[in-house]
Amino acid sequence: MAAKRKRRPIALRRDRSKTASVADRLPVNQRRFPFSYFALVLAGGIIVRVVVFAYVGYFNNDNHLVVIDHIARHWTLPRANQFDQAYHPPLYYLLAAPLLRLGGLVAVQALSLIFSIATLVVIAGLLRRLPWTDERIRPWCLALVAFHPQFILFSLFISNDTLAIFLGTLIFDQTRRAQVSPSFSNVVMLGIWLGLGLLTKAVVLVFVLPLVFFVWLLGRRHALLNSQVISRLALFLVVVSVLGCYKYVESLILFGNPTVSNLDFGDWIGEQQPTWIGAYSLLDFNLLKLIRDSVISTSTVHSYPLMIYGSFWYSLIPESTFQGNLISPFNRVGSMIYIAAFCPTFLMLVGATRIGMAALGIAPSAGPEVGMQGRSRLDYESILLLIFSLNLLLIVAVGWKYDVWSVFQGRLLFPSYFALLLAFNAGMEWAESSRLRINVVRGFMSALIALFLVYILVEVWLAGTYPVNPLRMDHVPFKIDMNAR
Repeated sequence: MAAKRKRRPIALRRDRSKTASVADRLPVNQRRFPFSYFALVLAGGIIVRVVVFAYVGYFNNDNHLVVIDHIARHWTLPRANQFDQAYHPPLYYLLAAPLLRLGGLVAVQALSLIFSIATLVVIAGLLRRLPWTDERIRPWCLALVAFHPQFILFSLFISNDTLAIFLGTLIFDQTRRAQVSPSFSNVVMLGIWLGLGLLTKAVVLVFVLPLVFFVWLLGRRHALLNSQVISRLALFLVVVSVLGCYKYVESLILFGNPTVSNLDFGDWIGEQQPTWIGAYSLLDFNLLKLIRDSVISTSTVHSYPLMIYGSFWYSLIPESTFQGNLISPFNRVGSMIYIAAFCPTFLMLVGATRIGMAALGIAPSAGPEVGMQGRSRLDYESILLLIFSLNLLLIVAVGWKYDVWSVFQGRLLFPSYFALLLAFNAGMEWAESSRLRINVVRGFMSALIALFLVYILVEVWLAGTYPVNPLRMDHVPFKIDMNAR
C-alpha cells in the first residue's frame, strides 16, 4: 500500500476570510531574522564600547577632572567663578567624585562606560517599542548609534557629555511613555529626567519649551479639563525648576549670565577667530574639502555646515588619544566616512522634511499609519525633531555670537540623537518605495558601518602599538591660520 502523502501546513492568520500575507507564509525562523540582526547589532555595540574603553584615554580637550577632584577632596560644590569648568551644572561631578576616591580614574571612566551601554540599551528598547518602526529598518537605526565612533568616544570620556547623552535619551524614552499613558506619575517622571538633564549640561535647555508644549498637547489629545492640564503643567515646571535651576541661578548672580561658559573667559578665543566670512559660512557644503582634508583646516574652518557634519561623523577636531586622524594613510578612512555618511545624512533630511511637512499640514503623514496611531506618531516625531532643531540652532547661534570654530561640534547634538534616528527611519521608509533606491541605500549603509569598524580597529591597534599618555588633554597639535582662505 502506498504511503499517504502528508498534507502541507496551512498558513495561519487571524482573519481566515483573507489570503495569507507574505509574512504569514514565511517560515518562523525567517520571520525572526530582523530581530536576530537587531540583537546582534546591540551585542556588537556593547562589545565595541568595552574595547574602546580599554584603549582610549580618559579625557577630551576639556578638564572636567578638576571639578571632580575638588568635590572628592572637600565634599563641597565649587562656585561658578572658582576655576575653569566650575560653571557647569554639577550632577555628573557629584556622581563621579565618590568613585574617584574609591577607585581612581579607572572607576570614574567606568561610570562613563555604564552610561554609554545604558544609552545604547535604552535606544534599542525604545526603537522596539515604537509600533511604527519597521523590523527591517530597526537594525539600521540601531547600527548608527551602536558603531558611530564619535558617539561612542564622547560617551566614554571623563566628561559631563556622557551623562547628558544618557539623560537626553531617557527624556525621549519617558516622552513616549507619557504619550502612551499620560498619567500624573509619567508627567512627573518626565519632569524629573528633564530637571536632572538641566543639572548636568546647559545644552538640555533646548528641551524645555518643546516638552512644555508636549505636556499641554497631551492634555488636549486626551480631552482633559483645563484645570487638569494647568495642574500638570504647573507640577511639571515645579519639578524641573527645583531640580535643574541651581547652577543657572548661581551664574546669574555671579556673572549676570545664567549660561556662562568657557567662551566667556580666556585668551584662546582670539586664536579661533574669525570663522564668519559672511553668508558663505552658512551655505558652504563643499564635501570635497572634507574629503581632501579630513582634519580641521583653513579650507573647512569657515564653513558652519562642514564643521558640524565633519565633527559629527568623524574626528574632524582631534579630541582624544586616538590620533589616527593625524597619520597618513589612516586619515583616509575619515575621507571615506565623509562620503558614505552622506547617505544617512540625506535620508535624515528627507525624513525630517516629510515629518515637518506633515506636522504643518502641507503633506500627508510620513508613514502609512492612520487614525490615532498616525497622529501619535506625528506628535512624537514632531516634538523630538523640534528639540533637535533647537539644539542645532543653539550651536549655530552661539558659534556666530562668539565667532569661534570649536563651538561647531557634532557632539553637542548627541543628547538629541534619537530624533535623528526617527528622521532616518522616515527616510528609509521613503527609500523602500523603490527597489533600486533601497539597494543603493543598503550598500552605502553597509559601507559606512564597515568603515566605522575599520576606524575603531585601526585606532585600537595604534593605541596598543604606540601607547600615549592617557592623561593627555591637549589633543590639537597645530594652530590654524584663521586669515587664510
